Amino acid sequence: MLLRVIPLGTSAGRPTLLRGASALAVAAERGWVLCDCGEGAQLSAQRAGLSLSRLDAVLVTHLHGDHFNGLPGLLGTMSLDGRERPLLVAGPAGIGGLLEALARAGSLGVSFPLALVELSGEGGAVRWPDGLDSPFELRAGPLAHRVPTFGYRVALPDRPGHLDAEAAIAAGVPAGPLLRVLKEEGRITLEGGRVITSEGLVGPAQRGLSVAYTLDTVPCPGAVALGRGADLLVHEATYEHARAALARQRSHSTGVEAAQVAAEAGAGQLLLTHFSPSVDAEAVADEARAVHGRIIAAQDGVPVDLTRS
Repeated sequence: MLLRVIPLGTSAGRPTLLRGASALAVAAERGWVLCDCGEGAQLSAQRAGLSLSRLDAVLVTHLHGDHFNGLPGLLGTMSLDGRERPLLVAGPAGIGGLLEALARAGSLGVSFPLALVELSGEGGAVRWPDGLDSPFELRAGPLAHRVPTFGYRVALPDRPGHLDAEAAIAAGVPAGPLLRVLKEEGRITLEGGRVITSEGLVGPAQRGLSVAYTLDTVPCPGAVALGRGADLLVHEATYEHARAALARQRSHSTGVEAAQVAAEAGAGQLLLTHFSPSVDAEAVADEARAVHGRIIAAQDGVPVDLTRS
């Protein structure tokens, strides 16, 4: 299994010469999702080698411009490219109205099915529309920012455990397709009505790789819940910890606070992003490593690969 996480925009508030506005891709073999869509996200995605035709979903955390303003242009480009299959767009309540207002003004034309999911309350599972076969499972949860904000968990599904084929054959399963059925479905019925279950023949399920994406937010239970046991937690780190009071005043986090969230959640790795143009990202990461040992300071276009055999 492989997930490739590609930061496409890692600046807070506005793009800089080295960091674009907020955007991040989570890519698997059969498709990818875009978390936030700040200005320039589609260009950064193409530079990273991501095909817009294989994009399955855009997951918007909140409606501040540095997380949303690239979406109308992205939708327009996919329409010009002749996209026909659906695209899932999730975000807080109001995202549909914004897109509708742009369409009424003649600033947005979408020629393919757009499946809009407006989030509220505690979020929950985000369902894929009919006609969109994606490899991902999606979940949303509330974060704590100045406006309604949701984080996301993007995961590959769990896989059946290892099948002991020799033991299964010895138990009476004929060699061939029924071995795969036993592994995937957990039981088979042989001719004559005998039932064989996977107990003792198939090992524990292999947990699918997962990424939690939590921007913009102060440290909060919602971020911990989304990051619980994730292979990678992506968390904002707008300021160094000396400016923790300013971070809290502006409803943001420091790198140290992000590390505390990751540690509480038991996340495997922590990817810091959403850096104020006034900070040194590596210095922010360095001070956070005293709390959580596996920290990466995100750089635009530099991927992080997650694997499990």
